[in-house]
Amino acid sequence: MKILNLAFFFLLVDAKAFQASPGRKPSTALHAIQTKGKIPSSRRCFAFSLVKAATAGAGVLFLPESALAGIDVSGLTVEGNNGNAKLAQQLKAYDGSGQRRVNEIKDLQPATKNLITPPKIDNGMNEDSTVAHWAYRANPSFKPSLSRAGPFGNLYRLNDEVVPPSGSKLRSVGVQFEFPSDWLQLDKFNGGIQYVDQRNGDKLYLLQAPLPTETSLASLSKNIIGDLIFDQQGSVVKTGQTVEEYKVVNGQTIVECPDGSCATRRRFKIKYATVTGNGLRVERRGLVDAYQVDNEIYILMTSSNAVKFEQKESQERATVENIVASFTLTL
Repeated sequence: MKILNLAFFFLLVDAKAFQASPGRKPSTALHAIQTKGKIPSSRRCFAFSLVKAATAGAGVLFLPESALAGIDVSGLTVEGNNGNAKLAQQLKAYDGSGQRRVNEIKDLQPATKNLITPPKIDNGMNEDSTVAHWAYRANPSFKPSLSRAGPFGNLYRLNDEVVPPSGSKLRSVGVQFEFPSDWLQLDKFNGGIQYVDQRNGDKLYLLQAPLPTETSLASLSKNIIGDLIFDQQGSVVKTGQTVEEYKVVNGQTIVECPDGSCATRRRFKIKYATVTGNGLRVERRGLVDAYQVDNEIYILMTSSNAVKFEQKESQERATVENIVASFTLTL
């Protein structure tokens, strides 16, 4: 109602001004009514627009003219110091249709980013089936289950499931082992299980390899274990580990299950040499624990610098021994 009163106030003032000056032309607002809503080109166009906006906002059909998207400033004249010109420019920036704001929002929206899709896990289907490759996690979409272990909570205990042997009736194979909690996980998106000590380069790998035909883990030659792990097409070498030479020193059977009621377990001691990126040769020593499941073996390999490992009381050797000793398999 206040808006309507204001609109009619403008009309009343304009009418009185016209009566006081007989020689003057009719007001723009009244003249617009007489000319069926045509917009006059005079300075009172702005007042007329206010009247029209007020009556339209109140739901009153005051004029037959179609609605405007914004405020029409075409009737403003330019006088003195460009004052009206500046006002006209400001009013042009206003768009009653809201389209200007829509465009601003579009400009503020960030450009569509290319989503990085993690590599597809093939669970070893494309690996060389005659050498040791990663024991792929059965559920790579979930983080490995880690819990604190050790007397001071300085170890992680990993509980996870890996892909069973090809053609096996098992849905998955459970694995568990402990390692220092400050070791870093490698190659998270690949689906394998690898960790490294960033201070000295000590590593652990969980591998899977087929047994030769008509061979069991208990009767497997120690040399074949080395060939399976360090083959040029195997995962250890293909990930960038340059191995110059290797040798399996000895092997011992920890658990033997000739009737298949449990998983046979053997441990091997290995020595090998790696070459760093700057050409430096590094002698390393390691332990390998292996379990037989059906016609394949699951291998946990961990290693350390040869000088540190040969020191029987060294922390590095104790770490290697504790990792392989904690390795268990559940079917």
